[in-house]
Amino acid sequence: MKKLIALVVTAFMLAGCSNFVTDFGIPSVRFSTKSFGPVSGGGYVIELELQPYLGSPSGQISRILLTPSPNQLPSVSIPECLPPTAADACPKISYTLTFGANPGTVSITGYEAMSLNNTVRTVTLPVPHVINP
Repeated sequence: MKKLIALVVTAFMLAGCSNFVTDFGIPSVRFSTKSFGPVSGGGYVIELELQPYLGSPSGQISRILLTPSPNQLPSVSIPECLPPTAADACPKISYTLTFGANPGTVSITGYEAMSLNNTVRTVTLPVPHVINP
């Protein structure tokens, strides 16, 4: 009986700790550049593809963190990509970034994602991904 009481007390203590909040999952994506360059009529366009990693849950990418340009707000829905799907068969989402002039070299340093239970998390890439060398 003492073990049961100790177990219940421990469970309540852990339930009150904010470090043990569960997410339904934050989507994890990879970025690849489809094309970049000036467009007729002025301006500069970078076309990206976002592809979820194998095993990634669905969610929302609410912001892409770019350097040195200001953050873009794509608000892209990411579908889940669960096994037995092959990694290359995960759905690809196209997104276009538009600039008034050539922005120089632009890198993606991370993104802000929202899980299905509305938990927002900033994901920092281990190495910035250059999207227009």
